[in-house]
Amino acid sequence: MALTETFDILSYKGVDKAIQGLFSKFAHQDQTGQIVFDFFDEQGGKVDCEILSLYRNKQASRGISVLNLSEDSRTIFVSDSYASLICFANQFKSRISFDEAGFLIIGAEFDLSLLTQAFRKVSKKAKINTVFSTSILGRVMDCKVQDLVYDRNCGYYLYNDCVQLKNPKKNKVSKESIFTFSLRTYCISQAIIQTVRTFKPKQKGVESFYQLNQLHWKDLD
Repeated sequence: MALTETFDILSYKGVDKAIQGLFSKFAHQDQTGQIVFDFFDEQGGKVDCEILSLYRNKQASRGISVLNLSEDSRTIFVSDSYASLICFANQFKSRISFDEAGFLIIGAEFDLSLLTQAFRKVSKKAKINTVFSTSILGRVMDCKVQDLVYDRNCGYYLYNDCVQLKNPKKNKVSKESIFTFSLRTYCISQAIIQTVRTFKPKQKGVESFYQLNQLHWKDLD
């Protein structure tokens, strides 16, 4: 795990220097001290960015950012936020073999064509993990990644505190309360084996690892 660059904000928040270097390939610190993470389209053109300041995190809407991904990657982590993924990696650094890990950060629009293109580089034996928020959107994204593994193209629609799921292959529509919906319940309802592992902060009321870091950092401030 080579160190290439560190950032003042992340150092201030207690992120290990080696972890910072791991996520620095498409990042730079601007004149105000904010960290800017670039996102790209299928042709490699820059289309959006995630911006992390001391107190706020603005996630990217479009594009994808791919780090350390190859056929030799044995573990893949997928997220929609550099900030949360960095905080997660810092928290679990003793349990992750970073030399064998690849990282995919997708914009909020969740362009499946970009993820599909990235997944073509990944071995079928690689373990897929997701690091999305505990919100209903984050849980739907967990399911979309599982769909990608199984080459499914399900549609998800939110209404009246329910998730409506449309499976075009089986011409089947089902629904579940947003309060109980998760990748686990989704796989059970669809009679498929869950192969994707999800990581969520366990602290009550905390949606993301970035938010968890913010709370811890403020307690120390």
